[in-house]
Amino acid sequence: MTGGGFEPVCERNEGADPFYRAVRERAFADAIPISGTFELTCRCNFDCRMCYVHLKPEEMPRYGRELSAKEWLKVAEDARAAGTVWLCVTGGEPLMHPEFETIWRGLTGMGFFITLQTNASLIDERAAKLLEECPPVGVKATLYGASDEVYEAVCRVRDGFSKTDRGLRTLRKLGIPVQLVSTVIRQNEADLPRMADYARDNGLPYLATGNVKPSVRTPDSQAREARVQEKLNEAKRKEILHCLKGSPVKIERKPCTYCRDYRLGYWVTWNGFMRFCSFMNEPDIPVRGQVFSEAWKELLIYEETLDWPEECKTCRARSVCRKCAGTLAVECGGPRQVTDEFCGRIKQYYDEWKGDEDIWDKYT
Repeated sequence: MTGGGFEPVCERNEGADPFYRAVRERAFADAIPISGTFELTCRCNFDCRMCYVHLKPEEMPRYGRELSAKEWLKVAEDARAAGTVWLCVTGGEPLMHPEFETIWRGLTGMGFFITLQTNASLIDERAAKLLEECPPVGVKATLYGASDEVYEAVCRVRDGFSKTDRGLRTLRKLGIPVQLVSTVIRQNEADLPRMADYARDNGLPYLATGNVKPSVRTPDSQAREARVQEKLNEAKRKEILHCLKGSPVKIERKPCTYCRDYRLGYWVTWNGFMRFCSFMNEPDIPVRGQVFSEAWKELLIYEETLDWPEECKTCRARSVCRKCAGTLAVECGGPRQVTDEFCGRIKQYYDEWKGDEDIWDKYT
């Protein structure tokens, strides 16, 4: 958390490292998939209101079949051959995959720089032994409150904080670097200072985001109702003013070019599809039964051909409307369309600033 506010959860620190930056620049030029995310499963022992991927076991067959350990490791071997170096292993809760240990041992044995993304509540003695033998470069752990009561309100589980705290303490004893990440919604907003205190007291870096996106991937996500809309509205107003001050949006740039994984990264879903963004439900490029490099080529074509809706290209607020393909997918139902509700809010804020002559005269 910076200055008591929220930061986008997708921001990563590696870009500040000169070596990483040089690697990215070379990979970008040649469209090498150096960074990947394996969404091992949609299973989770939590039932968070804002989750975009969690499905109940009885719902899973409607969306496909979970990749087996053998299938994940085949994808990983092909990804390594294609140039993948950095790998994020996530879920759902990745430790809930029935063959997690087999997958984890296989991935770490291939030499990837792996980050494990987890809620930390399942880091028991067996998991600790596995991570001690096959350590990740780091763990990104979610923190949803500083008490069991707040966890029950957010994650709808009993003893959630106690289990998470126990898992985090175990990771610290193992000497594995941990970063805490909080998604702030109405049910835990008041607990934000206590979460920050918990991170400080335990010497853990901490990042909080209120940028909660509705889900197009799960049937019963309550993200739209749970997010702190008032703060999101205020952040959007400040963002529009920033654009008016001299950082306008260039609508001629294609949607995918605004993502840091453009030409560099990919996301593989639990049911075997390569996608551009975790929040989107397209494209459905299969990795099961297809050579990884061919799936990557298809994804590159998708990135290059996806364009903004025609309404965006002529909108009066186009120079201040910061958005991406994922934003349109979750807010408007798809990356190729916009809604009156979404556009109306942006135009309203734009007109408010534009109507203030003092600001307009100063910054234009």
